[in-house]
Amino acid sequence: MAWEVDDIETAVRELRRRGVVFEEVDVAGFRTTEGIAEIEGNYPSKGARGERGAWFRDSEGNLLGVGQLVM
Repeated sequence: MAWEVDDIETAVRELRRRGVVFEEVDVAGFRTTEGIAEIEGNYPSKGARGERGAWFRDSEGNLLGVGQLVM
């Protein structure tokens, strides 16, 4: 499950303030910086050229995320 946000930096900062720990990823072609990844090519149907995303786990281990369209 994920939520679309208008300002991912603000969303990540606020969630961190509340104790959320974001996933850090560093694999070929995909890396997070300060918990946020740049994802080219996502959501062309919305007119976007990509998305910025961040992921975290809930108390049961489910992966959740927030994303911001890049227009």
